[in-house]
Amino acid sequence: MQDIRQQQTVLSLPFGLGWTIDITQTLTALAAAGMPAQVEAFDRLRFEDGRSAFLATPDPTTTVHDGAGDGRHDDVVLLPGGSEGGVLSLVRRYPDLVVVNGKRQRVWANGRQVHGTSMQRDATPRWRHVFAIARTIAMHGGGTHAIAEHIGIPADDVRAAMPTLGEHVFHTPLGWEATDRPSLIDWALAAYPGPGGVRTCWHRDDTIDSQADELIGLGGVMSDRWAAQQAGVLVPPNRLTAFFAKHPDMAALGYEPASADDATVAVIIPQDTTILTPAEGNCTDEFVTAHVLHEDSWVTANTDAVHGLRQLLHFQSDLAHDLRWHPSGS
Repeated sequence: MQDIRQQQTVLSLPFGLGWTIDITQTLTALAAAGMPAQVEAFDRLRFEDGRSAFLATPDPTTTVHDGAGDGRHDDVVLLPGGSEGGVLSLVRRYPDLVVVNGKRQRVWANGRQVHGTSMQRDATPRWRHVFAIARTIAMHGGGTHAIAEHIGIPADDVRAAMPTLGEHVFHTPLGWEATDRPSLIDWALAAYPGPGGVRTCWHRDDTIDSQADELIGLGGVMSDRWAAQQAGVLVPPNRLTAFFAKHPDMAALGYEPASADDATVAVIIPQDTTILTPAEGNCTDEFVTAHVLHEDSWVTANTDAVHGLRQLLHFQSDLAHDLRWHPSGS
């Protein structure tokens, strides 16, 4: 096994020597990107233009080599998924590399993203503001100053980011409204790349409710399964993520460092500081909570919770819109 892994340039055996994967979503994403492919063998696809696509290992830098002398310089290497953290630098370094995130239907080829929602393509450099504005308009509407106050950013930044939303929003006597509220909600849910920042994991022998109450008292904003249940979604409230502007002294609160699997609380100092201001009831809005759960969506309970939060957001958006435009009738 070690000889095979060290000597080959492209993996020619199934990952794990027998562990199979479902690439249906990969094939769907490629077709949507205008690159339909057919399965030729367990480790190879064939594009319509004749190129081969070899399924690579999760660590493509171990299998892709500049100037490999195997006569396949016109071929591409296909990655069925994985972290997007280094995708941009990877595809720019290897233009022939094709990277597919089937779950989110994103495809990178020829050194750039060719299909799927892209925060680099669809948002301004202040992309976090764009998502915060989109969430606010979809759920609350309002004028520029009201949106700025809700998010906690200057009104000038709202004006600068608004053109990015383009025809998806329009101005009314009551302020900005979404052209299609369900679509804007779904875009914000699917495209939001997360709060970013630094995460630490902690454990304490106490109920999740007690830990949440204490962290809320310290100014934390709660999320994850605990927050989803607070929003009325049926999911085991056995996991808690707390967002803080500054990291609290968890050791002084009786916590011990823990692995991600053993932690009762994950503390995140987010890069996206907009999620710290609009929290209602000391829980992140349902958009961010849905994203936190989606990152762990291989758990069935989390997938169901994300769908539940999406339905809740659609209902809340419709209700708020009716109350804005028909206050007496509603």
